[in-house]
Amino acid sequence: MKEYDDVKVIVEKETYAKEGVHKGMIGTILDPRKINGKWLVVFDGEFKQDEDGAWYTTDKECEVAESDLMVVKEYKEP
Repeated sequence: MKEYDDVKVIVEKETYAKEGVHKGMIGTILDPRKINGKWLVVFDGEFKQDEDGAWYTTDKECEVAESDLMVVKEYKEP
């Protein structure tokens, strides 16, 4: 696994669920470093607008253990 690979969460864990991340979700590794066996994965959310008209995203970031991930699309440099 490496930065920019698309990965799938293959287990359901309470620590991930607290962050809104669940088994089957697909995200992208966004840090070149694996730290303590974990990757920083970003899961795409939605763009929403609040009552004041400000836009925000519901993207989720979560540190996920490499053993709990499966590569679904390997990043290839152009």
